[in-house]
Amino acid sequence: MISALRPAGAVLAGIAAWALCLVVLGLLGLGGRVGPHPGNAALMPPLPAVTLDTVGARLGPASEYLEVGNRPLFSRDRRPAPMTADTGSAQVPLEVNLTSVLITSGLKLAIVQNISDGASRRVRLGDVLEGTAWRLVQLEPRRAVFEGPEGQRDLALRVFDGAGGQAPTAQAAAGGAAAVPPGATAANKPDVPAPPGAMAADGSTTAGTASAPAAVAPVTPEEQVEAIRRRIEARRAMRAAEAAAEQAASEKANR
Repeated sequence: MISALRPAGAVLAGIAAWALCLVVLGLLGLGGRVGPHPGNAALMPPLPAVTLDTVGARLGPASEYLEVGNRPLFSRDRRPAPMTADTGSAQVPLEVNLTSVLITSGLKLAIVQNISDGASRRVRLGDVLEGTAWRLVQLEPRRAVFEGPEGQRDLALRVFDGAGGQAPTAQAAAGGAAAVPPGATAANKPDVPAPPGAMAADGSTTAGTASAPAAVAPVTPEEQVEAIRRRIEARRAMRAAEAAAEQAASEKANR
């Protein structure tokens, strides 16, 4: 019967027989007389004696390290570099304009522009402006306070005043009259009425002559913003037209 078993079955049968023998031996008292080792101090190894010695500071006095400073290791001639006070930056005046202010929960930053060369520099709150001895000590949304050799300087945020930009496109008059182009006169444009004080063809002034030119109405901030918006839209339209022309030319060339 055993010869008829497969190899796996024979292995399992052997393991079952071995387990059965262990159970029988356990029931008969196998290992019942095994107990703990009797307490005997003579058989225990002695514990090593530990003694603590007083150890002083490993670092010696500061006088022993003077030679480290007198002969620096990374110096070419093993001599300390001379220390000179930088008095040049202390004499630089604060000639800047406050152009931008950035205030967040983790950053307070001001951007200033040098009046002489127009260069922009960034300075954090509490830091010194590069190239000067002026420190940013206070920052508000439209105000920055610098402290330096001459005391404190209060800088206000520079805003756009409408000057220096491109003039807006001339609009038609309220009555529907077209604007007269440069170089044209009332003599060669009979449909355009000549303004008071204009010079006639014979050299005489027209009726209603005024010695001073007509006063120009001041431009309001809203009109300035509207003019800037129109110029931006015109530039965007011009760029879009250029991009469309370039794309059409490239497609034509690929064909």
